[in-house]
Amino acid sequence: MLNKRANIVGIIVLSAFFSCSDESTVSEETKQESHLEMQNIGMDLPLNEFVTWVAAKENDLTKTKEISELNYRLSYMPKECLAYIETKNTEYSKELFEEARTHYDGMTYFNLRIELKGGSGELLKYNLNSGQQYNDRITYMSFKMQKDVFLVQDKDTLYPGLFHFERIYEVAPYATVMMAFDNEKFNPEEEFTIVYDDKLFNKGYIKYNYSTKQLIDLPNISGV
Repeated sequence: MLNKRANIVGIIVLSAFFSCSDESTVSEETKQESHLEMQNIGMDLPLNEFVTWVAAKENDLTKTKEISELNYRLSYMPKECLAYIETKNTEYSKELFEEARTHYDGMTYFNLRIELKGGSGELLKYNLNSGQQYNDRITYMSFKMQKDVFLVQDKDTLYPGLFHFERIYEVAPYATVMMAFDNEKFNPEEEFTIVYDDKLFNKGYIKYNYSTKQLIDLPNISGV
């Protein structure tokens, strides 16, 4: 399980890559068709190309909801991608990569990034009423937000087993949290919905739907 700050920071850095893809308006039907066209379980990709494939918007593993001036972007983070960022600054070996990949066994990881459109201003100062409200927002994201994010599958509701807000001590138009759900408590091969009850900016329930086998219909990774 993720228990090292260095690993957490690495995942946050990788999430920035997942947030760079073009977000031009695409219908849900088009996204689903593109995903079906691109997903090919038999396709072999080198590890770095696999990471790029996962981040590509056509594959719909990253889902964005736009509400007024805000983007709410949820990205699925396969454990192979997490192991990639953990080991990419070291000399590659299959044994090292496999060891890193086992750190993330048993959980399914997601990154949630809330961002001001246009990238101007500091997110946590958006529509700010007072200095105290700014402090309250930091406290919310650090300690309370995890109670407002949950996964729904059939009649079951599951809260994150891991949740981390990466505090940025500079003006930034975004905020990022990492979360993970216990695979023993839900089936990542079946359809599910992740819901965020937004009490940061009071935008209501924001829902991200993942279809059956969407998280496992991925390319094979060659050379690992």
